[in-house]
Amino acid sequence: MQKRTLVSSIPLPLAERLDAVIEQLGVTHDQVVAEAVAAWIDSEEQRRLMALRTLAFASSMAVEGHRIIDWADSLSADRH
Repeated sequence: MQKRTLVSSIPLPLAERLDAVIEQLGVTHDQVVAEAVAAWIDSEEQRRLMALRTLAFASSMAVEGHRIIDWADSLSADRH
């Protein structure tokens, strides 16, 4: 698999926590960062999918205004 180097600055307390976890687990920075980025991307894709599904559902439930007016008019017409 091809790889690409990314450079990022993170707050020192976060970097220190990262170093501690890496030392405890015996893994590399590359492994941890790759897993974290993959998890973040998966989460964002899932969030975007849920937003699209919600919009699609809302659109399918939307009723055009003139249809509501026609329906309301039909109710008053039935009374006469």
